[in-house]
Amino acid sequence: MKRLLIVGLCVLFTLPLFGKKILFMEPIIKDVGSESKITSEIEKVFKKKYDYVSYSDVKSKLMSKLKKCGSKTDCWAEEAGDADFDYAALFLIKDDDGEVLVRLMVIDIDGEDSVADEKANFDSARDITAGSVYKKLMKKALSKISKSISKSSSRDEDEDEDDDGGSSVKEREREKREAALREKERKEEERKQRLEEERQRREEELERKREEEERKRRVAEEKRREKEERERARLEDERRRREQEREEENAKKRDQLERNAEKLEKARNIVLDMCSKGKYNEAIQAILKVSQLKCECEEDAKVLALKSQLLNFNKIRDKILEGINLLNYSLILDNLEAAKALDTEITPGGTEFSQKIDRIYAIGYYAKALDMEKKDNYVVANENYEKCLQKDPDKAECKKWFDEKDKTVKKLFDKAKVMKSFNPTKAKDLFRSILKLVTAENEYYKQSEQELKSMEY
Repeated sequence: MKRLLIVGLCVLFTLPLFGKKILFMEPIIKDVGSESKITSEIEKVFKKKYDYVSYSDVKSKLMSKLKKCGSKTDCWAEEAGDADFDYAALFLIKDDDGEVLVRLMVIDIDGEDSVADEKANFDSARDITAGSVYKKLMKKALSKISKSISKSSSRDEDEDEDDDGGSSVKEREREKREAALREKERKEEERKQRLEEERQRREEELERKREEEERKRRVAEEKRREKEERERARLEDERRRREQEREEENAKKRDQLERNAEKLEKARNIVLDMCSKGKYNEAIQAILKVSQLKCECEEDAKVLALKSQLLNFNKIRDKILEGINLLNYSLILDNLEAAKALDTEITPGGTEFSQKIDRIYAIGYYAKALDMEKKDNYVVANENYEKCLQKDPDKAECKKWFDEKDKTVKKLFDKAKVMKSFNPTKAKDLFRSILKLVTAENEYYKQSEQELKSMEY
């Protein structure tokens, strides 16, 4: 009997968990991180050392009950007494003043007892590997678990022995069962290995696909940037070409005017008096009559040149007058310089038009200020009101803006306050406009600055 017992114990210590199944519960990990990595490393030990059941293979309904048991042995006996595992391994992993504390507790379900309760410290989560967990924690608990299972196995063997010496038959049956168990474990290990290899293969394939997609994205992005660069370069070349053509054309016009300067003398004498009095239409009529004389002489060229200048000036002047009537600043400001240049070329020193040009400029700036004010662009509006008064200090409409500027700023401030709740972007623009319209000493400057700071947080 002693020899049989020794052989049985040798076989018992060479088998994973001595034929008993142990449930590997998902570790409880607190304030450590790397949950999936730590769980995987601990489970590797169970795969190699024990005949274990993973928490992922247990039905969710039973698992939810077992999670509530915690370390209560009587709860485990009640909830898992009929389960296909005999022991449960519980892990608690948490940060312990800079180190990682790992606690292992093994519960004997049928015996309603705590077989092992071991603790080990690790410097960091990265140090928790299958090897380190086994050496620092599970190796200590192994002897306690083995003793508990040995006692359980011995009791089972004593109950199976007969009084008439049938122990050898039972021994052979036990060996068959153990061999079948080892074969089952080997197949299970091979299946898990295949699954792991397949998982790794899928992950590698996904990684390759992600890298390929990223490479394609970078290539597409690079092509798009190159295309945009080429388009910008083309547009820049086109702009320079058009600008050069305009400069060449203007240079030709200036050269032509300079060449014809001497030929304009007689024609200028014909209409000089009319132009100086602002009688542009009469001057044009006079030029038209003179241009009917086809003498092919120097004076004819002067008349034709002056006629062209007067017609161009009259067209530009009509646009300016239309702009004044409509308060269209583009028609006024875009044509004033050209009109002034033509006017001074027609009559040295300019006509009455040149004498009124500052007031016309003031009207143009006033019209632009009104338009900017309607578009809530108060900073540009204020700049144009200032330009208006520089050209015409007596312009009442522009003086009114500065006289009522405090009221306007208050109106803008109240409007911005209202818009904060439904259009904060517009409200910020209005507050910034106030900062540019008044000095830092103004009360609305300080309030607007506070509002902007509050909206930034």
